[in-house]
Amino acid sequence: MPKPKPNLKEILIPTVSLFVICLVFTGALAAVNAVTAGPIAANMAGEADTARQVIFPDARFVDNGAYFTAYAQNGALLGYCMETGAQGYGGLIEVAVGLDPEGNVLRVQVVNCDGETPGLGTKVKDEVFLQQFIGGGLNAIDGIASATYSSQGVLEAVNKALEIYQREVAQ
Repeated sequence: MPKPKPNLKEILIPTVSLFVICLVFTGALAAVNAVTAGPIAANMAGEADTARQVIFPDARFVDNGAYFTAYAQNGALLGYCMETGAQGYGGLIEVAVGLDPEGNVLRVQVVNCDGETPGLGTKVKDEVFLQQFIGGGLNAIDGIASATYSSQGVLEAVNKALEIYQREVAQ
């Protein structure tokens, strides 16, 4: 026996219902995003401020757009702080890189690596890993086992900071 042909009502009611449900949830997600975007941005800015203070304690910072200049309380130049990021395994890894006035890496702080695998990729925050960046130009590092993309992401971000220094400061 042939299947009866569905009428227009049987098609439209479920279709319109699903459309309305999707519209309501899309609106709710947009509202949540609008409410939380400001606090999330403020938290990220606070984490970057904290990273700069860890790199140059008690310094006064001047925002130069592409980088920050760090001054001692007496006005002496301490160095520069570049905030960069690069792709890791699970997302963007953001770092703050402190450079002395000659462009040598003084310290690297990972500001955000929330997308990385907990216990593996997040090891890029470990001081043992970050110590190898201190000094000069970087081509290769001892990466973290099973976290190659994360390690390479930090390396790329540090190299971006050195490029900013060469382009903006050293000229």
